[in-house]
Amino acid sequence: MERVKLYCGGQCRGEVTVTPEGARTQVRAVMTDPGDGLYRACLVGERGELPLGVMEPGGGELCVCRRLYSRETAGIGRYLRGEARCSFRFQEVRWQATGCPAQLFRDGFLQSRLRPIGTAWWRRERGNLYLALPMEEGSPFPLEALFCFARVEQVEGRICAVFAFHEELPVAP
Repeated sequence: MERVKLYCGGQCRGEVTVTPEGARTQVRAVMTDPGDGLYRACLVGERGELPLGVMEPGGGELCVCRRLYSRETAGIGRYLRGEARCSFRFQEVRWQATGCPAQLFRDGFLQSRLRPIGTAWWRRERGNLYLALPMEEGSPFPLEALFCFARVEQVEGRICAVFAFHEELPVAP
């Protein structure tokens, strides 16, 4: 078994192990999950590089494990290092606070139901408007007429009913 360091963004973040198994070779790349995107790993040798694929998240780490033909791993020569490259970066969409969520809509039904609600949070993402309405113990469910469209999650430290709207129509979670 051989081990080489796995680099990401110029820093050593993990390792690649290469284990010959006859006509096949097992290659495993593992690194700490930075939590900011989708990463692909490759094994770099003296004569080129061998793509390993997308690294899967789990337990705070990213990992990819492949069984390749030994002739493929031999083709890149002596192993120098592994590299993890971000192929898609997650965009963190921030919630914006509003004291009047009714103003986000033109629809009279939504405006009338949202007018009594004070602080709420909203964001736009992929053509949808997301609206987070705080849930208070002992109070009615916010926007109860659309309860089946809600997803309960924590937003800005509060438990909220989160609704998605596309062109002012509710979208199933």
